[in-house]
Amino acid sequence: MGTNIYESFYKDVESVVVENDKLKAHFLPKLGGKMASLVWKETGREFLSQAHNPKYKIPRYDGIYVDAECSGFDDMFPTIDVCYYETYPWNGVKLPDHGEVYSLCWSYKIEDSCLYMSTYGVRLPYKLEKWIRFETSNTLKIEYKATNLSHFDMDFIWAAHPMINAEEGGEIILPYDDEAGITCVFSEDGGFGKYGYHMKWPKTTRLDGKLQALNITAPRNNKGNNYKYYFNKRIPEGWCIYKYNSDGTALKLSFPEDKVPYFSIWVNEGSFHNLYNIAPEPCTGAFDRVDFAKIHGTNSVLEAKNEYCWFLSFSVTDGTGWK
Repeated sequence: MGTNIYESFYKDVESVVVENDKLKAHFLPKLGGKMASLVWKETGREFLSQAHNPKYKIPRYDGIYVDAECSGFDDMFPTIDVCYYETYPWNGVKLPDHGEVYSLCWSYKIEDSCLYMSTYGVRLPYKLEKWIRFETSNTLKIEYKATNLSHFDMDFIWAAHPMINAEEGGEIILPYDDEAGITCVFSEDGGFGKYGYHMKWPKTTRLDGKLQALNITAPRNNKGNNYKYYFNKRIPEGWCIYKYNSDGTALKLSFPEDKVPYFSIWVNEGSFHNLYNIAPEPCTGAFDRVDFAKIHGTNSVLEAKNEYCWFLSFSVTDGTGWK
């Protein structure tokens, strides 16, 4: 399994490619360190949603996330939604929409078969690092380390935000039992649910009384729904799968459930940005904001002068034996 790491371009911006004989990924160190593209070379399948604009829409710090490129896989840290830090010594500090790091420039270094990237917090004193390498020929692994540079405990949320291309009939496979409880946090279609509406997985009763299978991707519709929900309980095992109905290809995300215990899913049926995607979001804390996470008892803490380490792996197979 040979690994080739080299500098290139994604659209009109600089990228670093991490590639082997089966997978090819573009990372953008200067633009949030994001993974902009992940291609399965055997079929040419692009797993990550691609914005339709030919030139990359540069994010600005403390800007509105959806006004920028809004595609691929971004890291959300130290929050998802805008909020204000509540406790000393950072009480009143605004945490930007979709966090800080997706809009920051990351330093990078190519080390043999590994791409290393790092960045520093602007409004909170932390360092976030990641190491990207192939674990196997069909598995790309990203290892993370967040370091608290201060003498005070720091509340934070890290969430993965991989916008994965969907297809009609595609299946979401999770380790939760049937009838698992979920909570809606937004929905463009008011008939689906509203903030705080309690539902079930994988088949649910919507707010309008209709039944819906949440694990099967609905047909694309430019007037379709755009919604997100959290599972009420911690994920029992650290994995999720999206399986394509057309050819059986499956993309599996793996992560340590003790460090990344919460899980949400955002679904875009076609009404948002003319994209058709799902976003499985393993996260260290739930409900999109550090203050809400504390209220719900689902917060994560980066202890003073300490580290928090986790990983996220992307594996591709034909999907057999995973269900």
